[in-house]
Amino acid sequence: MSAISDVKPDKPDLTGSRVLLVEDEYYIADDLCRALEGCGAEVVGPVPSLAEALPLAESESLTCAVLDINLRGESGLRVAETLQRRNVPFVYSTGYSSASVPEALKGAAHLEKPFRIEELLHAVSQVSR
Repeated sequence: MSAISDVKPDKPDLTGSRVLLVEDEYYIADDLCRALEGCGAEVVGPVPSLAEALPLAESESLTCAVLDINLRGESGLRVAETLQRRNVPFVYSTGYSSASVPEALKGAAHLEKPFRIEELLHAVSQVSR
């Protein structure tokens, strides 16, 4: 069973958005990438590891990011810290509850897997404005 469902016709327009996608589950990353690109976003990544995500979070010109919290046993919260420092908004896409996020990193949209792809696309469109 997939952690997300298919895109519906009422998808948001994300044209011009550059979205960093940090997700270590291949099929989820592929589904999210296709959905974001299908809405017009340019996806940076997807990247499955902290080692690959941090340099992109530090240097890329980004509209926003979609972050998994657990990246093969490493904390994706370091990516969130980097993005927060750069004032790049992000959305958590994770199997962890919002209680696992330190107070300093709360405030971002938090989607717990499994979620509907429409929820993620809506959250990205909200933070990309």
